[in-house]
Amino acid sequence: MKESPDYVNLWRPNYEARAAGVWVMAAAVSGVVSQFSSMPVTPFLWMAGACGGMALARLPGAIKLMIAQKSLKGSDLEFTKLEELVEVLEGHEDEIWLGKGYFWENRHAQRLFELMKEDISRVVGREALNSERSKNKIGATFIHGVEPKDEDQFQPIKHAEGHTLITGTTGSGKTRLYDLLITQSIYRNETVFIIDPKGDHDLMENAKRACEALGHAEKFVHFHPADPKNSARINFLENFSNVTEIASRIAGLMATESSSDPFTAFGFQSLNSLAQGICVIDQKPTLMSLRRYLESGPEQLVCSALEAYSKSVYGDDVESMTSGYFDKANTVGRKAGAWVRFYREKVCPEHANPDLEGLLSLFEHDKAHFGKMVASLIPILTMLTAGELGPLLSPDTSDHHDLRPIVNSRQIVENGMVCYLGLDSLSNNIVGSAVGSMALADLASVAGHIYNSGQKMNISVYVDEAAEVINDQCIQLLNKGRGAGFKMFIATQTIADFAARLGSKEKATQVMGNINNHITLRVTDTETQTYFTDNLPKTRLRYVMKTQGMSSHSNDPVLYGGNQGERLMEEEADIFSPQWLSMLPNLEYVAKVSGGRLVKGRLPILTA
Repeated sequence: MKESPDYVNLWRPNYEARAAGVWVMAAAVSGVVSQFSSMPVTPFLWMAGACGGMALARLPGAIKLMIAQKSLKGSDLEFTKLEELVEVLEGHEDEIWLGKGYFWENRHAQRLFELMKEDISRVVGREALNSERSKNKIGATFIHGVEPKDEDQFQPIKHAEGHTLITGTTGSGKTRLYDLLITQSIYRNETVFIIDPKGDHDLMENAKRACEALGHAEKFVHFHPADPKNSARINFLENFSNVTEIASRIAGLMATESSSDPFTAFGFQSLNSLAQGICVIDQKPTLMSLRRYLESGPEQLVCSALEAYSKSVYGDDVESMTSGYFDKANTVGRKAGAWVRFYREKVCPEHANPDLEGLLSLFEHDKAHFGKMVASLIPILTMLTAGELGPLLSPDTSDHHDLRPIVNSRQIVENGMVCYLGLDSLSNNIVGSAVGSMALADLASVAGHIYNSGQKMNISVYVDEAAEVINDQCIQLLNKGRGAGFKMFIATQTIADFAARLGSKEKATQVMGNINNHITLRVTDTETQTYFTDNLPKTRLRYVMKTQGMSSHSNDPVLYGGNQGERLMEEEADIFSPQWLSMLPNLEYVAKVSGGRLVKGRLPILTA
């Protein structure tokens, strides 16, 4: 078949190699015959030279096909040391390295289309397919092999500010990709938050090792409920612009059937009232203190808050003004009632405090009804404060015997630290999910503070198994975090995980609509495959249509004719079919980055 200049089938038999071989044999025969013939040598030399020239003319095409077909066998895993990664990044400080690969274009779709019409074993070789190396590989290596040339792939950091979604099934290479990205963030001296529901030990150790190797060992801090002795203590309620944020973070953990659920509304109101009262006595709310006041009642907080506020208004005169109110107040409950009467009669007419009104209303609420309304809230606080988790999430700054470091999200950002949050969701999925959601809510508050201050930081947030922890605050980070310098990297197995977590496909669509870059490794979920490929442009694929026919004369059957022809046809097709995503080998990806650039790449394994 004669090929059009615009249509080249790289997977056909290598006729050029056969022709070159025949011409080389002809040159050799000419040389041998010249030694045994009585004829002059010159004609034989001319013949050998001509045959050699023909062989050389065929050689480039033969080599091209040979290299192309050999690349279909795939390549061995690549391992990159930290020092080698630093060398790659030199001169590319404003870019992110995504391993090696190439831009996926029309010609690659054409090559893959042609390959599917061939017998793979003939092109690659049956021995190569049956080798131990091939049997141990997962996926179709020939997908990446349609382009023999790999180059370093970089993405400008500014493009990553549009956030990145990473999808991939179990074992496809998401963690190894995170190792590569996190190490580069540490190399650029960015603030890094790693939220890992599984608590992957290798991911934590690689981040810690990168900090040590790059001279920032003191900046690494980690939180892990399964390793409380070595874990840092973090109060995720430390940072807030408005006290109502505290109630929102905790009430948002309650399972609700609708946004107007009365139990959630009452829980929010109760938590907000307690948090307002704690702030009046110049203390920071913690999970432990909120649980204590919910379970034992707000009486002691009412006494402390009203006393503190009254002294701020009247100073030392408060003792003489309240002398007649506490004559028979011999219990905490009666003292609280006396303080409420004093506030209503003396303080409220001239110096009313709206922050205290909710606390007083909570104190006067019917105890039995109150207990029923917060019945779904108390278990959440209990699981977040039980055992070793209590001191970890509600650190006591006055306890000088506990030498574990105390940090908070704003402090981590201001000091440019690297914080690994392992949530241990495999052991306790409910607690891990709750802690991760609170961490994201805390980061959203910090982002708001940075944005309102007019600053812009360099902060990278890596969320693995994001469906375990994603919430409304995370959506806010995706939506508005860019203005504060946040770059979000969200990893999940399927798009459906977001819908299951958030309760609706609309919410999941809201998440996806705020993400500009998408890197997908092997995925088997059809919805996730089509989500990636639906937005890709269509292309035109060429193929050869062969026709043949025969005709005969009705009056004279001896007179007959025939015809045979070939036509180069085109048809519209996907530039990358969804089904190919389910056949990607481990550590291979297809990325849609920087506003639509389509990259086919391979990831190295980062080693110590």
